Amino acid sequence: MLDQNKIVTIKKSCVFTLEVLNLYNELILNGKKPIAVRILGSTLRGSCALQQMLQTDKRREYKESAAKAVKNLKNVVYWIEQCEKSGYYFNEQLLQNAHEILELCQMDEFVI
Repeated sequence: MLDQNKIVTIKKSCVFTLEVLNLYNELILNGKKPIAVRILGSTLRGSCALQQMLQTDKRREYKESAAKAVKNLKNVVYWIEQCEKSGYYFNEQLLQNAHEILELCQMDEFVI
């Protein structure tokens, strides 16, 4: 059974994924498909790993899922920052949300 903190985290992750879909669409419309694909793929993999991390009862699976989530979300942060630096797209709230979710994945709060 998921506690309230885990449910809130999963909701944040899902909302963030929807926000990234908007970024993906914007990048596609501006001819930046390779970047769009990387950001969306990493977001989906990171969100999935985060959800697995929060639902497992096994310590080893938790650590493996957390490592996958962190790796993918670091990649998302990197590409969003690159979009800003290149002038392709910038949404400060999206970047802030990416950092927040990354920090949640790195916290020991959810450790079983």
